[in-house]
Parts: sequence; C-alpha cells; structure tokens
Amino acid sequence: MATSPTPILQGPVLEDSAFDNELFWEQNKSRFFTAAAVLLLLVVAGIGWYIKTNQANIHAQKLLAESTGIEDFQAIIAKYPASMPAADAHMRIASALREAGKWEESTAAFRAFLKNFPQHELAGGALLGIGQNQDAAGDTKSAISTYQQVVTQYPQSYAAPYAAYSEAEIYLRTFQREEARRSYNMIGSQFPQSPVARMAASQLSRLAGTPGSQKSTGSVEASVVKPAAEAVPAKP
Repeated sequence: MATSPTPILQGPVLEDSAFDNELFWEQNKSRFFTAAAVLLLLVVAGIGWYIKTNQANIHAQKLLAESTGIEDFQAIIAKYPASMPAADAHMRIASALREAGKWEESTAAFRAFLKNFPQHELAGGALLGIGQNQDAAGDTKSAISTYQQVVTQYPQSYAAPYAAYSEAEIYLRTFQREEARRSYNMIGSQFPQSPVARMAASQLSRLAGTPGSQKSTGSVEASVVKPAAEAVPAKP
C-alpha cells in the first residue's frame, strides 16, 4: 500500500514591497529629517522677517506722521529705504521742492522714487511730476515727451489722463491747434470717465469756434492754464 507524501508546511512569506519600503526608509530617513529641519528654519525665518518688516513699517509710518520738512523725510528714506513710508517721503520731498520752484531738484527726487519703487501705484504720478517740472522750467519739448511716456507706460494710472491734458495744453499755448485737437479727442476716447474729460471737451468746443489762422491772445489762449499749475495730482 502506497503512502501519501507528507505535505510541506510553508512559513509566512514577507512581501517584497514592505521590505523595500522599510529598507528605503532606513537608508533615507536622515535626509528626510534634514529636509524637514531646513523647511522649519525657513518658516521661522519667514515669520521673523514678516514681523521685523511690519514693525519697521509701523515705526516708519509713525515718523512720517511726525515729519514736518524735507530733512525729516530724508531721514525716513535713509533709515527705512524699502518701506512704503519711504516711498511717500520721496514724493513729498519732490512736491515740496516743486512748490519752492526748484524744478531740477524736484525732478531728481521724482526720479529717485521711480528708481526705488518702479512698480508703485504712484509711479505714473511721479513721471507726471517730472513732466510738470520740465514744462514749468520752459522745456516744453521734453515735457511733451514725458507726458506721452506717462500715457504709454501707465495707461491705467490716475496720472495718464492728466498727462494727456497737459500735453494738449502745451500745444494750445504754442498755437499748435491741430495737435491740441488730437490730444483732447484722445482724452475723450481713451479716458472718458476721467476728471479732465469734461475739460477736454470744453477746450474742443472753444477750438471749434476759433479760426485755425487766429493767433491772437484772445479767448482761447486766455482760457488755458499752465499744466504745471493745473495738473497737480503728483502729490501723494
């Protein structure tokens, strides 16, 4: 009588994937711990930077509120050069110098603002201020070029329609009536909701009743206000 073969008992078999995962962890756990430590340090550093920056802005804002003159504004710029109060201080210096008739110094202050804060929401206003200074100093050619630059570089800024209007006023003062008409018409089409749109329409109406060959100092010229005096939104 034949005997049946004795069955062979097999023990539990480890899955290869579990073994591989355990081996991978043992080989790389130090790297994971190091990466986690670096990430934690970056988070802590970021929080520290935010707190420090916020405190600096608060202190700079306090100094700005207490400032009474150009020297005070310059001190803020020197101590907190990248802060928003420093940007405000640049603009206030430029405006104060312009009011004092120091056109070149004012322009230098506006340019310093543009250099340090090129993406600031008041960048268009700073460039407009430069154009106003050039116009006030009698350099109308440079002023027109600067005003056009405001419109092309900062078309969405509050300064763009004022720059276009100031350009038109220069043309009107210098009896370049066709150029003035084009500028006034551009304001109506490109900036219809701006505060100067109605002023541009009024000037167009006056020009429509003025012969192109008339060069007297009559009603049309007398109605014009110098842009440096009228378009003053460059102040913060």
